[in-house]
Amino acid sequence: MDENKVFDEEIDEGEDVILTLEMEDGTTEDCIVLSIFPMDDQQYIALLPAAQADDEDGDVYLYGYTEDEDGNPILRDIEDDDEFEAVCDRFDEVCDEEDFEEL
Repeated sequence: MDENKVFDEEIDEGEDVILTLEMEDGTTEDCIVLSIFPMDDQQYIALLPAAQADDEDGDVYLYGYTEDEDGNPILRDIEDDDEFEAVCDRFDEVCDEEDFEEL
């Protein structure tokens, strides 16, 4: 995936928010937005491939997240291993917080 690439966003009322990612090989993959969360004055996004929506052990994609002047999402790869590890830990915390709120 290209860093800082703007992706198509489809939003339907009451539906999951879907981002269509353009992969490095030119294919596309629809992903469900699981969460947009802050960490260290930056925003990150967690995406689940739509094809794996029913799979409890599905892959989760994590990216840096910003928006352009029109509010379209811009994703960046997390290339630093330490940053990626910290983002994974923060996403786990976000999931735990959301699970707690559902009780």
